[in-house]
Amino acid sequence: MLVKKYMTTNFATLTSTSTFREAVTFFQRGKIGIIPVVNGDEKLLGVITRYSLFRALLDNLPLDSVVTPYIIHDPLTLYEDEDMQRARELSIRNQSVHIIVLSPDNRVCGIMGQAEIVRRYEVKTQSLVDSLEFLIATMPTGVIALDRTGVILVMNKAAATMCNQEDTRLIGSPLSDVLPDLEKVLSSQGFVAEDSPLHRITIGDKKLIVTAKKISHDHQPWGALLILQDFTDYEAIANELESTKRLEKTLQTVVENAYDGLILIDELGKVQMVNDAVCELANHPRNEIIGHDVDTYFPELKLTEALGEDFQGENIEAVFMGKRRSLVTKIPIMREKQTVGAIGKIIYRNLNKWKNVTNRLETLEKEVSYYRAELSLLGGKTFDLDDILTRNDEMDHMIRLARQSAPGFSSILLLGESGTGKELFARGIHAASNRSGNFIKINCAATPFELWESEFFGYADGAFTGAKRGGKPGKFELAHNGTLFLDEIGDMPLSMQVKLLRVLQEREFERVGGTETIRVNVRIVAATNKNLEQMVANDEFREDLYYRLNVIPIHIPPLRQRIEDIPLLTTAITKKFSHLMGLGPITVNKNAMMLLASHHWPGNVRELENVIERAMNCLNGNVLDVVHLPDYLAYPATAKAKSSSGSSASMLPSPKPIDTSSSDHYKRMVLDAEKQAVEAALKAAGENRTMAAKMLGISRSQLYKKLSKFQMNQDF
Repeated sequence: MLVKKYMTTNFATLTSTSTFREAVTFFQRGKIGIIPVVNGDEKLLGVITRYSLFRALLDNLPLDSVVTPYIIHDPLTLYEDEDMQRARELSIRNQSVHIIVLSPDNRVCGIMGQAEIVRRYEVKTQSLVDSLEFLIATMPTGVIALDRTGVILVMNKAAATMCNQEDTRLIGSPLSDVLPDLEKVLSSQGFVAEDSPLHRITIGDKKLIVTAKKISHDHQPWGALLILQDFTDYEAIANELESTKRLEKTLQTVVENAYDGLILIDELGKVQMVNDAVCELANHPRNEIIGHDVDTYFPELKLTEALGEDFQGENIEAVFMGKRRSLVTKIPIMREKQTVGAIGKIIYRNLNKWKNVTNRLETLEKEVSYYRAELSLLGGKTFDLDDILTRNDEMDHMIRLARQSAPGFSSILLLGESGTGKELFARGIHAASNRSGNFIKINCAATPFELWESEFFGYADGAFTGAKRGGKPGKFELAHNGTLFLDEIGDMPLSMQVKLLRVLQEREFERVGGTETIRVNVRIVAATNKNLEQMVANDEFREDLYYRLNVIPIHIPPLRQRIEDIPLLTTAITKKFSHLMGLGPITVNKNAMMLLASHHWPGNVRELENVIERAMNCLNGNVLDVVHLPDYLAYPATAKAKSSSGSSASMLPSPKPIDTSSSDHYKRMVLDAEKQAVEAALKAAGENRTMAAKMLGISRSQLYKKLSKFQMNQDF
């Protein structure tokens, strides 16, 4: 506690020119024993005390004489921010009744007397007494204090309850009269003993543990203190522990005899129990696994996910644990709505019969994600980054980067060729950002030049002839607290780039024809298929705007670099158009799939959709074959020559029509497509034949047969 809280601030001061008459008046009015003497800056010169006044009177000094000769120049002083303990020590050491209190700039700000010091310690003592009484009263342990004659001085509620008493009215009664069982504890040890061992006694239905301790002050016996603990609770706990041990043994027996792998972790992710099947899978003995983090030996299991608050409950996942494919079930262990551990069940034996089912489920999951993505684009529903179909590592890395950067506020620049899915990324980033506003899209290539400003910033009422009454909000205003997607940003005019940069920097703008400044909180996601760096070098795009947008660049790979995604996308797109056209299940045969995989796809996923839509309009059955695909896929060089010939094509002799009824024509198309698919897969896999076979959906032995068939062994 600080001095300034207890000092007296109602005091008078004198100066070196003040008279004793003024001093007498102040002493009489304030009933104080000391008056500070200050200079013109209120800084201390000394003090006048009643003793100084008595000396002056004894010296027969007139009352109108100045006090200067009788000033005490070395009074005790304290600063207002010092502790009261310092004031007490200073007063005792110097045997002084009053202390002058100074401010940090050495001005007199108060007087500290013994009364204030005593008052402070009275408050502290009372506070300690109240705290002690409250502590004893609320303790779950029983407390009884006795004086030296054995009379009860203190008895808290817990002690009264343990002794089967309704309240603490026993205070003041001899212990031997009201609680003879406790008095026997004292008599058995002798009341003069310093401490006694633990005693077990029974009072009614309560089993108590009693400890007695002698209390003395200045080597004089004062009384005794009895501490009571209800032993009934301990017996219940002991019974619970015994039951827990039996349950643990039963659980261990069940775990050990389980055919599947079982692993139990606590809330910290430490392994508490495993069976032999898990040890076999990990190839480590039980004593090495128990007590360690589950992620150390089973990182693929990700069992700690079951400890999280957002865990969705029991589910089944197919994962590779080491070289074995396994089905994993994670189950959280709850106690009083709190997660205290988790159980992992691992099935890795005889999984061959589950292989086809697992593959089918994975395919269906991808298809559902694809349909959800399509519906989100058509109906404006939420689109998630997980809805993007891919098995490509680079694409998967871009998705993870987009998800990681989504919660932030930095601008994101999506770079990629036309048709790679830049808008899907933009919508997924908005969904993952949890921003409360809307996702607003504007196509910079499709907006007329004269409407740029009004489209971006809106316009005020009466801004121009034909303006909508009441004005119209712009895209920035509509995207407040949301995401503004600037598609084809490379086609934005330079004049608008300046205005866009200002809004990105200031986060504010005015409507066209308006005067009110509108502040917005907008996340910018831009996309382009152009080389912005080259455009900056050619003065076709502002450098400062480029660096403002290019905070987090995300490069979306073209479809020709994700050849392993073509079967997945083809299946999903086929089913989408089958549903839209009212057709039954459509199968894409292997030859057609290999032809699709061998194409360069300059139009990326958008071109793939167009090709499949065209093919399905040509179907007569339920199998999509090579014959249904455009000729330029099977003969890209011929198609390219036709498209590049332009008007001169009419001057050339017409090619001889192909006899489509001849089977040789189709066989040749199939062989060419198959060869191109094998070549493309090997190049995409870096000549890794195992990976290429996986991309083509065939075994390694089948791939070697095709290499021999097409005489490609020397090339690869």
